[in-house]
Parts: sequence; C-alpha cells; structure tokens
Amino acid sequence: MPLPVAPLWALVPLRTDGVPLLKVGGTPQAPGPLDWPVCEMCGKPLRFLFQLPHIEGRLDLAPYASVHVFQCENPDSVCFRWDPEEGANAAVPVMAGAPVVVESPEGVKPYAEWMLGFEPATEDTEALSVDVNEASDEQLAALDRAQEEAPESKVGGVPGWLNGDATPECCDAPMRFVAQLAAMPYGLEFGDNGRGYVFRCTREDCVRPFRFLTQGA
Repeated sequence: MPLPVAPLWALVPLRTDGVPLLKVGGTPQAPGPLDWPVCEMCGKPLRFLFQLPHIEGRLDLAPYASVHVFQCENPDSVCFRWDPEEGANAAVPVMAGAPVVVESPEGVKPYAEWMLGFEPATEDTEALSVDVNEASDEQLAALDRAQEEAPESKVGGVPGWLNGDATPECCDAPMRFVAQLAAMPYGLEFGDNGRGYVFRCTREDCVRPFRFLTQGA
C-alpha cells in the first residue's frame, strides 16, 4: 500500500475557529482560481461537499494549495456519484493565487457549513489493513475493534473501509490515501451514514491527481 500523504489526525467538527480553509459545506473558499465542476454523466453542476488545504507538516498537497470535493446530487438522474472514475464526483486541486469565494450555481443548495479542526489520534494500522477476503476470524475481530476505535473522519493513516478495500488506481499504480470524511454530523449524501474517501496519484505530473469515492454503511 502506498504511504499516505499525511500523518494521522482526526478531523473534528467545529462551528467557529477551525483550521483556515478546512471545512464542510457552505461555499468553496479557494486560495486560487477554482472552476465549478459539472457531472460528466448528466451535465448538471455538482454539489460542493468539503475542502482540504495544504498544511505544512500536517497535510501535504504540494504543489497544490487545496483540494475541493464535489458530487452529483441531481434528483432527476441516477449518476454513479460513489464511483471515482465515472465523473459524477470531482476532487478539484487549486494552485495558489488570488483567494476567491465561489458561490453555488443556481439550483444547487449548499450544505450547512462546518469548520473542521485537527485532533491527535491513533489507530491500529495493521488491523485496518487486513485483506478481508483472506483474513482469519481473529483478524476480522481485530478489524472490527480497530474500526470502532479509529477516527471516522481523518487525514492520514489508512482508510477505514465500510465495504472492503476499494483503493483506486491511477497511472498504473494504487493511489495514496489522503483523507476520509463521515457523512454525519454533516448530513452528507454518502449512502446510509457512509464515508467519503480522497486519494492522490503517486505521480507528480498526473493530469487528474485526486480521486473521490464513497461507501455506504
């Protein structure tokens, strides 16, 4: 498994005084130019979910200043918004430039805004990384314990999969884990109280360096 792009930190919800540019919902606040993405399946504007900033020593997104995550929530279509390849979601990197606040397109309702903060955390990396298809009963029990004890929302560490390892590949290699975000308490549409996962390509020259996918509980 490729190394994550950050040391492990739990992401915790705050109403005020969060880490600058680390947030869920509201309108995107970008440290540079950001074009609002549209769904490649239905053509409608995607809905903004959350954003992650580059933070030296905590979350290495360089050379990008931030990444902004969107997904399709068009009620009139059946777009594969959980899939990292179908274009019904987007993880958009932003290069540093003039800061901008990007308002939602007409007809796209913003989620309630939450600021996020970092808290130190620990997790059982070995237990969380087990292959469930080959694991013993003892390993599966350890996985269940590790899932309960690990932070549901975090940067770094290893992904806490709800339905088995779904690490995407890019440029002929598994992508590096960046972060995961639980649907609650934010009310995000990730299936039945699911999680969203952000990954990054291992190649610096990749033209689409980030992917997003979700799994329902």
